[in-house]
Amino acid sequence: MVSRVIVSMMRHEKTAGNLRRAYVGKTDEPIVAIEREPISHKPHIVYGSTRQRCIETAALYFPNADYRAHEGLCEIDFGAYEMKTYDDLQEDPQYRAWIDNPYMVTPPQGEAFSHFEARVNNAFDDIITKAQPYIFVVHGGVIRAMQVKSGVATHFQQATATHQMVYQFEWERLEHWQEGRPCISYSEVPITAKLPTHFHK
Repeated sequence: MVSRVIVSMMRHEKTAGNLRRAYVGKTDEPIVAIEREPISHKPHIVYGSTRQRCIETAALYFPNADYRAHEGLCEIDFGAYEMKTYDDLQEDPQYRAWIDNPYMVTPPQGEAFSHFEARVNNAFDDIITKAQPYIFVVHGGVIRAMQVKSGVATHFQQATATHQMVYQFEWERLEHWQEGRPCISYSEVPITAKLPTHFHK
């Protein structure tokens, strides 16, 4: 019996916007066609956002899993910066201010970081209610929010989340997760790596 909270998170596969390094938030892009690498993970349930890039990635890697979408796990809304690149925006003073301090500056017509962080953390609390393994197929910003919540990163700019990696967080007891304590274990491995057997339970 698993007595720990074990959270494994992977970022969705790349979209056309990701390939050109654009800010892809609320835009509901599909993933680009890829050849899937064989993986050993076979979860029964996968949690993710309502965006098709997460749904398609979960179906690609976990075709037999029950996908449970949660609106709270969607990427931040980049507002006026949506689908634009650094090259498009680099001369914009407000964009530069947002890059320097996303906690205090919000993109025009975009989502405040405090709202995004609260929304994502509420979704985590809705889902993580038992001491067991969980797997999420989500967005880069959501993984980075978990890195901050778990104590892996001290702030959002320090956190990173790339494609085709599994980010795994572990808490010794459910109460420790609920109390907001830092995780006791953290790892980053390619999605093709073999995870512990408790992942499959």
